[in-house]
Amino acid sequence: MKLDQMVRSVYPNLTPYTCSLADLPVEEMKQALGLEQVYKLSFNENPLGPSSKALNAMQQALSQLNLYPSSSGEAVQGKIAEKEGVLPENVILSNGADEMIILVAQTFLEPEDEAIIPEICFVQYMASTYLMGATPVFTPMKADLGIDLKAILQKITEKTKVIFLCNPNNPTGTVIPADELQAFIKQVPENVLVVIDEAYHEFADGDGYRSSVELVSDFANVFVIRTFSKIYSLAAARIGYGIGQAALVDAINHVRPPFNVNSIAQAGALASLDDAEHVAESRRINQFGKQLLCKTLDELGLSYLSSQANFVCVNTGKDGQEVFDRLAERGWIVRKLTGYGLNSSLRISIGRPEEMEAFVEVFKEVLSK
Repeated sequence: MKLDQMVRSVYPNLTPYTCSLADLPVEEMKQALGLEQVYKLSFNENPLGPSSKALNAMQQALSQLNLYPSSSGEAVQGKIAEKEGVLPENVILSNGADEMIILVAQTFLEPEDEAIIPEICFVQYMASTYLMGATPVFTPMKADLGIDLKAILQKITEKTKVIFLCNPNNPTGTVIPADELQAFIKQVPENVLVVIDEAYHEFADGDGYRSSVELVSDFANVFVIRTFSKIYSLAAARIGYGIGQAALVDAINHVRPPFNVNSIAQAGALASLDDAEHVAESRRINQFGKQLLCKTLDELGLSYLSSQANFVCVNTGKDGQEVFDRLAERGWIVRKLTGYGLNSSLRISIGRPEEMEAFVEVFKEVLSK
């Protein structure tokens, strides 16, 4: 079989998702390291776990696994619309935020098109662009590793179809000030879609940040992506959503597979939206852990980025791989950033208070050697 003559021409640009140590489930990490206890601070997961209301709703939904779910998730759409002050026709559900990014690419990108992507950003934007045979155009970051909107504007050409932004950004945790983002969108041609990934929206609490959902009514080319994976702790259920003007949502619905979000995920999402206490506790745990970690980094004299997400990007001042390995030997798994050229930096997800208290002591020990 001559596979190279059968697959699409985009094939060489795509690679299967292969799990390194930091990507494995905890039980597989234990096996790989030969340890009985492992702490996973590499995936930006919510350590609190799902809402009890969500778990109860999902348990009840199990009895109807023989039935197909709502294709569009009308109940969840309606609840999101009510919460965000938009109409149900402004909301579309997806199998996690990753699928929503892919759906956007499938809807708008063709082989001759370009998508602009900041060079230190979520990798799914690049993968989805390549999937459609389009060309990713990378723009440099600011000196402080913030997203450089001016650099993006300079890269817009007649071939530009989509601009991907992550706000707060992954893996840096930095945000684009709301006034700067709105001024930027006003300068983007109306035929260029601005996709704003707000996966970490609920954790953002600093000055200058506002959700871009408020821009949707004024800009037909703005599309906001959210997820239930982070603050709502439903990462394994795979449910995300997008918000845009009705015509934009309708266009994406033309390529969205029917029944793309299962009934268990829909039940969990619907219940999660009604559990304000779970969200508040998730934020409290995150704020405690982040403050403790940053206090430790200050004591160690290390530079780090001010994060409005549930992780911190820190420059260890040492070889990042070496620090990663030493932490892993002790059962602490974080995220290397060598793929972005940040060879001395690590991204550390925020765990439970007791985990963070233990981690900072191990971190001090590892860096002292």
